[in-house]
Order: sequence, then C-alpha cells, then structure tokens
Amino acid sequence: MVVANANQAPTSVARKQVGMQLREARERANLDLKDVVDEIGPGWSISKLGRIERGESGRISLPEVDLLAKILEMDEDARTNLIALVRQAASKSWWWYKYRDVVHSGFRIYADMEACAQRLTLYNCNIVPGLLQTPDYARELDRVYFKDDPENLLDRRLQLKLERQTFITRKTKPIAVQAILHEAAIRTQVGEPRVMEAQLEHLVEMGKRANISLRVVPYSAGFPLGTAVGSFTIIEMKPSGGIDPQPVVYFDSLVGAACLEDPDSLATHTAAIAALRDAALDEVGTRTLLRQISKNPRPKG
Repeated sequence: MVVANANQAPTSVARKQVGMQLREARERANLDLKDVVDEIGPGWSISKLGRIERGESGRISLPEVDLLAKILEMDEDARTNLIALVRQAASKSWWWYKYRDVVHSGFRIYADMEACAQRLTLYNCNIVPGLLQTPDYARELDRVYFKDDPENLLDRRLQLKLERQTFITRKTKPIAVQAILHEAAIRTQVGEPRVMEAQLEHLVEMGKRANISLRVVPYSAGFPLGTAVGSFTIIEMKPSGGIDPQPVVYFDSLVGAACLEDPDSLATHTAAIAALRDAALDEVGTRTLLRQISKNPRPKG
C-alpha cells in the first residue's frame, strides 16, 4: 500500500502530476534516482528528486525540465505536457490560501484535489459530509470539535465550507458527487431538533440535483462488507496538461489524514463503494427515509 501522508506542506494537484510523470518516465527508462541525479549534475540530490517525484516540491526550472526530458527519453508531447504542469505547479494558486489560518495541513492536499475534481465518490458512516452540510449543522459540529476557537475563527471555518460547497452547486460544470451515507449519519442528533430537520430537508433537495446522487445504507442492510467501514472519498480529477490523473482515495481521522494512490487500494475502495451502493436504498427510497426521519427523528426501541 502506498500512503501519501497529507500532514505535510501544501501539495498542488499539478505538483503531484509532475512527480507522477517523472517517476513513470524514469521507471520506463529503467533508471533509479541516483542514475538521474548523476546525469543532471550539481545542485541535485537523490532526496531532491525524490521530493519532486512525491509531489512535495515543484521547483524545477525550464532548462532542468529539458534536461530531465532528455535523460528520461521523453517524447515531445510528454515534454510539452511536463512544462505545462511545472508552470502550473509554480503558480501557487491555492484557492484556500485566504483561509490558511483555519485550514490544517492535513486538509490542504484534499482542498487542492477537491477543487480540481470532476467527480467525488463519498462514503460517510456517521456524519453528513461537509459538502452537504447546512450552515447550522456545520456550526454545531465545529463548536464541539474546535471548542477553544473564538467566534471569528468559527465564522471563517464556516465560510471555507460554504465556498467549498459552491464547487457542487455552481451553474457551470459543477463537480459530480456520488454520496453514500449510512443511516447512522442521518439519525445521529447534531444540535437542536430544528437543526437536524433542516439538515435532512437540505439532503432531500441536494439529492434532486442532476450532478448529485445521494443514497443511504439502512440499518437493515447489516454489514455489506462483513466489517465496519470508515468514511472515505475517492477523488477523480480533471485532465490537466494532457494528463489524465489517477483517482486518489482520501480519508481523515483524529490522528491525521492520508491519501492512497496505489492501484490495489483504489480497487479495494472502488469495490467497497459498489457493495455499499448495492446495499443502499435507491435515490427515491433515500428521500422517503430522509423525510420520515425528519418527522420522527428518534428510532423506535
């Protein structure tokens, strides 16, 4: 399993793509890091090239790009694409930068990828995902999780979340979302009853959007995978610079965030989504359940 620790310096999607292209070209050329560094010459080290391949650094000059392309035997199309990605990586156009005081390091890589996504596939086991939260629901959660924050920081956290939500509600090319929630996520009380009622009604309306598919796995489905499954997101990013990036699996926890980028992890989580989707109510049944819970939020028993 290849795990990219998200608790690191901000890594743009372009930087990740630069690293991926260089690594794949080097492997095709049957060269190791030392071979390439020896060819480049002074100012380069194995650690520097390794950081670039991991997407942790994008500091490459255009002459260095030309030299790397020659060493790695990249054709003209690949070289052109690499130059475009290097320029994009150097732009530092992180949309979330104005919220940097409230964006923890583990979330920055996700924020970059989310903004460049063409599709997000979400599974949330016990909480409504941020992209689908109402302001009141989000604020109630933040008041508990960030209990020491003053009001102005709580306001900025909410503003950040609301700006993220515009990615899926904008009129032009909104991000496609497939959201699968466990019934626990829509039954667990957050705030006063009016907050939950409004949140459930919001989910009903969001599920009607053409770009959003919302389904709930009911308690009656048991454990579709034979075990408990934590929340995760599969991010499919838009092509950039002629490159079609591989999907990435992202998950967050109390101790940090991580990205899984290897094919085996992607296949495992894709299969998990398929099993959860098969166990879930269809979209009409999901809206019916949401309305029922909104009217009677407490399960019997």
